[in-house]
Amino acid sequence: MTKAEDVSTAGALALPPWSGHYFTKTSYNAPPSKLDARNVKLSRPFVVCITGGGRGLGEAYAIAYAQAGASHIVIAARSVEELESVKAKVQDTDSSVVVTTVRCDVTSESSALELKSAIQKECDSRLDVLVNNAGFLDSESGWKPITEGDPEGFRQTLAVNVFGVYLITRTLLPLLLGTEGGAKAVVGITSFSSHFASYSISMALSKLALNRFVEFLDKEYREQGLVAYALHPGGVATKMSTSEGVPKELQKFLISEATLSSHMLVWLTREKRQWLSGRYVASTWDVDELEGQKEEIVKEDKLKFRMVV
Repeated sequence: MTKAEDVSTAGALALPPWSGHYFTKTSYNAPPSKLDARNVKLSRPFVVCITGGGRGLGEAYAIAYAQAGASHIVIAARSVEELESVKAKVQDTDSSVVVTTVRCDVTSESSALELKSAIQKECDSRLDVLVNNAGFLDSESGWKPITEGDPEGFRQTLAVNVFGVYLITRTLLPLLLGTEGGAKAVVGITSFSSHFASYSISMALSKLALNRFVEFLDKEYREQGLVAYALHPGGVATKMSTSEGVPKELQKFLISEATLSSHMLVWLTREKRQWLSGRYVASTWDVDELEGQKEEIVKEDKLKFRMVV
C-alpha cells in the first residue's frame, strides 16, 4: 500500500484534478488490511454473477467473493477452459462455495438468456450482485488516429463494452430486483481512460458510456432498491492491458494489484451504499476518507460526469 499515491508516481502522471485521481489524500495500489475480504462475512444466501470471469480481474473478483463468504458465484466467459480453471481456484479458496460456469458471449441475446436460465435453475432465481467485467480492447489499432484505426475493432470494442453491459444488465435486472432482501447491486468495471480524449478512442468512449449507464440505472431503479456503481480498478496489468499494440509508455503505469479492486468490490457491495449509487468510484481511493465526504458527495452530486461551463 502507499500513502498519497507514491508521490513519485503521481507526479510522473501529472494528472489534472478533474481526473479524480486525488479525490482522497491517501490512495493505494494494493488492498489495505481494512479492506481484506477475508474479514468480511456476507450473509447467506448471497449470489454473485461475474461476466468476463475466466481470468484476470474476473478471477480476482470471484476469489474475493469466496473469501467474503458468498454462497454461490456464477462466472461467465467465452472460454470454458478458463472458467473451469477459475472454478477450481475459487473452490480451493472455500469448498463450501457453489460455483456455476456459463459459456457466454455478452453481445448475444440468446447467450444472455442462457445465463439468466442458469441462474434461475442453479440459484433458485436469486441474484444479489452483477459485475459487468467482460471487456474488449482493440489493441492493434485502437491506439491509432481515427483514420488509421480498424473500424471493425472499434465496432467490437463498443459492442462488448457498451452493448454487452446493456444486454446482460437488461436481461438479469428482473432477477436482481426480484431477490427479496438482496443487495440489488450492479457494478460496471470502468476505466480511467474515460476521463480523457486521448489514448484509445474506442476504450475511452465505451467506458465513458458505461459511466453514464450506471447513472441511468440509479435514476430509473433507485426506488426499487437498486444500487449501481462504475468501479475503476486502478492500473492493472491484465492480458488485455498488456497485449501487443498497447503503448509501452502506458504499460509502465500498470502498477495496481488485481486484488485492490476485488477487495474494493466486496466493500462496495457488502451493504447498500446508496450515497455512491450512480457514481464513479476508484479502487485506489481510501474508503474512510471517502465516507468522510459522504454528505458533500450527495449534496453537490459529485463523482458524476458533467460539462464544465
